[in-house]
Amino acid sequence: MSKVTLVVFEGGSPHSEVEELVVAVRKAVVLDNLAKFAGLQELDRILLYTTYEDLASRAARAGAKIEIELVPARGRFHFGEQLAKVVRRHSLKAVLYMGGASGSLLGADEVSRVARALAGADALVVANNIFSSDIVGFTPADAILRLATDLPPSDNALAMVLSSVLPVARMDETVGATFDVDTPADVMVLGLHPAAGPHARAAVGSLDLEPASGRLLMARDALATHLAEIAIIGRVSPGAVMYVNQHLECRTRVFSEERGMKALGRQHRRQVVSLIGCLVEQVGFAAFVKALERVADAAFVDSRVLFHHLGLRLPARDRFSSDLLRPGDVRNRVAREFTGCVLDAEIPVVLGGHCLVSGGLRALVDSAVLRQKSGHDPGFRQDSPLRGRIG
Repeated sequence: MSKVTLVVFEGGSPHSEVEELVVAVRKAVVLDNLAKFAGLQELDRILLYTTYEDLASRAARAGAKIEIELVPARGRFHFGEQLAKVVRRHSLKAVLYMGGASGSLLGADEVSRVARALAGADALVVANNIFSSDIVGFTPADAILRLATDLPPSDNALAMVLSSVLPVARMDETVGATFDVDTPADVMVLGLHPAAGPHARAAVGSLDLEPASGRLLMARDALATHLAEIAIIGRVSPGAVMYVNQHLECRTRVFSEERGMKALGRQHRRQVVSLIGCLVEQVGFAAFVKALERVADAAFVDSRVLFHHLGLRLPARDRFSSDLLRPGDVRNRVAREFTGCVLDAEIPVVLGGHCLVSGGLRALVDSAVLRQKSGHDPGFRQDSPLRGRIG
């Protein structure tokens, strides 16, 4: 039986207030996860690597099993090379890697199952998403050393490249396995979910997320409305759509495109092509939003596919400000125009990244079901403004 080590990476260099907003919640997620997983017998040890001194200090109080390394936030960071160094330095046998933003809604029992599978296998890679991973278990750990020049620059491609040398298994496609916190949209969704940890709930509750948070609540309530029309656009997970259909009675209009665009390198090579983007090029943002209003009562849009189709290499500040529906804070002219049109829409349109139309959609379903049963929200507000369309 191999000893399984949980390895968590969380770091970065936020350059704006809106980025700091997301980072604050990510740090809180890490603290919740350390508390949640530190007592698991299936984990031999937990290694946290972070660039944040405050996180390292608070994490040091989370349990004796946790070892922390504070690393400098400067210079080039290559994910695969750093993970390989960790494996080599500590002579690890089996690894369960988690990005700091992942696992906020993951149950301890789910981690236990993955750890047991790794401990009992001679060779295996287990991931939450082969095409875009942020939770990846693999044994033997030194398999990553065999990848040489194929080491992935980000964790999105880790499972995919390991699958070239190890047999693959997928984690159960649960809310916890598919949800992470990368954008303000994810922050807002997390704040509505009953399984959010105490640190995360406190962090989200301290933030000003308007006007986007109000639109999100309206869209969430539309999801729970009998026969409402819901548009879901972008790198949409089929499992997430199935989850909506299993638990709610809305009607979905789904257009899924460019799944795996980061892990496959299409984003980096400027190969992203979007049918929605082609439509926008033909008719403009305002007409596109008007079309959404004709066919849907609410919409969830993974805007990153559209941005890359249009050739926009937006910094996090612009992407996140767009998610919060604050066009005045978006510096890029094209993204600012798009955000303004969405803000003016007569229906609630929620903008985000991949998670919004995957794990985020599942988490919103949970929130909607709970609200139906209890009559109130578990999250950051209880006064959902949904009264039909905006206007």
